[in-house]
Amino acid sequence: MKWAGAAIAVCTVLLMAMGLVTLASIGDVQSSRHFHDPNHFLAQQAAFDIVALCIIVFFICFPPTFWFRPGMIVAISAAVAFGLVATHVPGLQYRALGATRWIRIGGYLLQPSEFIKIAAVLLLSWWLDRVGAGIRRFRTGLLPAALGIGAILAGFFLQDDLGSCVMLLAVNGILLFIGGARIRHLILFAAIAAVCGGVWIANSDVRRARITSVLFRHAEEPQTDLSGLSGEALEEAEREAAEKRAKASDRTYQVRMAASAFAAGGMFGRGLGNSLFKRHYLPENHTDFILAMVGEEMGLVASGGCLLLFAVFFVCGMIVAWRAPDAKRRWMAAGLTLHICLSGAVNVGVVTGALPTKGLALPFLSYGGSSIFGSALAAGLLLAIAFRPGRPAAPPPPPRRDTGETLDFWPE
Repeated sequence: MKWAGAAIAVCTVLLMAMGLVTLASIGDVQSSRHFHDPNHFLAQQAAFDIVALCIIVFFICFPPTFWFRPGMIVAISAAVAFGLVATHVPGLQYRALGATRWIRIGGYLLQPSEFIKIAAVLLLSWWLDRVGAGIRRFRTGLLPAALGIGAILAGFFLQDDLGSCVMLLAVNGILLFIGGARIRHLILFAAIAAVCGGVWIANSDVRRARITSVLFRHAEEPQTDLSGLSGEALEEAEREAAEKRAKASDRTYQVRMAASAFAAGGMFGRGLGNSLFKRHYLPENHTDFILAMVGEEMGLVASGGCLLLFAVFFVCGMIVAWRAPDAKRRWMAAGLTLHICLSGAVNVGVVTGALPTKGLALPFLSYGGSSIFGSALAAGLLLAIAFRPGRPAAPPPPPRRDTGETLDFWPE
C-alpha cells in the first residue's frame, strides 16, 4: 500500500508545481491590475504551497486512528459548528457578491467550508464504523447521519454556497452508498435534497441563469418578433432585444473564453508567458479557470497530463481504501479521495461548459489559500493511511449467549 501512497504524493507535488508554473506565467496581469505588483499572486501562492506541504507532513505524523478517538470526534464536531457560525459573526465575517463564505483572520481570508467538507468525511467514516451493518436501518442507522449532513447543508445554505452543498451531498452520498445504506433510503433523501435545491435555485436569478446557460447554451441568442412595429415602438423593441442578447452573452462569457483559450493552445500551446486570454478576456484565469490557461500556454498535452494525474490519484486513493486495515480507515480513505477527485471533475466540467459555474477551485492548481490548505489536509490524511496502516483493529468480542440454567441441554 505504500507504493500507492508514494504515487499519491508524486501526483500532489506535480499538480502543485503545475499550478505554480502556470501562475508564474499568467499571474502578472491580474497582480498588476489589483495590487500594482506583477509578482503578488506568485509570491502568495508559493507561500501557500510551502504551508500546504507542511500541513501534509504534519498530518502524516499522526496515526489515522487518532482522529477517531472520542475526544477528537467531539472536537471536530465543535470545530464544524464554529466554522458554520463564524461566517456570520460581525468582525469575523467577510461578505462578497452577496455571500458570507469567508472569515477574516489577521488580514487573510479563510473559507471554512473547505475544511468542513473534510471534517464531514471523518465524522461520517466514524459513524459508518460505529453502526456497521446497522446503517441499513433507517431510524438508528441512516437518519442520524442524514441529520448531521443536513445540519451542515443548512449552514452552507446560509452562506449562499451552492458549490459546497453539491460537493458535500455527492461525496457523502457515495460514501453512504458504498457503506451499505439501502438504496431506497438514499433515494428518499436525494429527492428531498433535489426539491429543496430546485426551490433554492428557482428563487435566485443568478443561479437560475447559470443553470439555463448550460441547458440551453445552443439557444442563447433570444429572438424578438419586430414585424408590424414602427417608430418609437420599433426602437424600444430593438433596445430590449439588444439587452436580452447582452445578458445571454454575459452568462456564458467565461465558458466561451475558456473554450477559445483551449482552442488557441492547440496540442502544444502558445508557450509560457504568451497567453492572450490572460489579459482582459478571462477574468478568473488564476482561480476557477486556471486549467484553460494551462491549455492555452502548454497545450492539450499539459492539460491532459493534469487530468491524468487526477486519474492516478483516484486509482491509488481507492487502492489505499481497499487495503485499509479496518472499516473506518477504509471509509475515510475513500471519502478523501472522492473529495479531491470529484472537486477536480466538477471544475473541469465547469471550464469545458458541461456544468454550470459553481465557484469550485481546481485542487492543488488554483490560486487561493483555503483551497490549497483544504486539499493538503485531505492529501495528508490519505497519505497517513497509506504510510501508517498500523495493525487491524481488534474485532469486538462475540455477544454472550444468555442460556439461563440450561447450560448443557438444548431443546430440539
